[in-house]
Amino acid sequence: MPPCREDAIRQTITKSTQAFCEHEAEQPLSAAEFLYAQGRYIRKRWWGLQALLLFLLWAYMRGTGSGPHVQRAMGILVPLFSLLIMPELWKDRMADTVEIECTTLYSLRQAYAARMLLFALVDLFLVTVFLSMVSVTMQVQASELIIQFFLPFNVTCCISFRSLYSRQRRSELSALFLCTFWVTFWVRIVLADRIYNAITLPVWGLLLMGSALWLCGCIRKVWKNCGILPGL
Repeated sequence: MPPCREDAIRQTITKSTQAFCEHEAEQPLSAAEFLYAQGRYIRKRWWGLQALLLFLLWAYMRGTGSGPHVQRAMGILVPLFSLLIMPELWKDRMADTVEIECTTLYSLRQAYAARMLLFALVDLFLVTVFLSMVSVTMQVQASELIIQFFLPFNVTCCISFRSLYSRQRRSELSALFLCTFWVTFWVRIVLADRIYNAITLPVWGLLLMGSALWLCGCIRKVWKNCGILPGL
């Protein structure tokens, strides 16, 4: 067996990489093809769990009717619905593969944008079906339902996304702690009739708009800082 030359092996790897990149650059994926490819990597069980969670929430609301029970269920289960998005976005950091994925042909920003877009489309469909079922089968005001669902959803997503681009290596633990604190705080507000009823509808609208703007800012920072390595 002839001896292996380390410099020759490195040259072979470099030329192979260049040939691969040149071949892929000649036939780039379209946006639809890239979304489809990223969708295959997403574990579909998270969407199934989200659908199951919304179905259980609807069944609970249907069985108990409106009132504090619905407020308590929405305040607890809706943040859990948003937390089911995070494992697919966190798996790069949890598996310590961010450094490797930063060297691939398609950037980590493109991958994160595709995953967030896919989750947004699927979640929009699931939430639309859920709200339609609630509005058809129950007598719940649309404004109250939107506040009870989207305000805790937006804030939970903001907390999770903020922890996602943190430099801490195990930021998911702090995210779970902060989300638990937020759920406890939110449930105490919606169950305290004096506080809940004192907040007028325009104030709720401003809070909802503010949480939506905050969420857009967090998503932008995730996309911008997704290549930052934890611990640096």
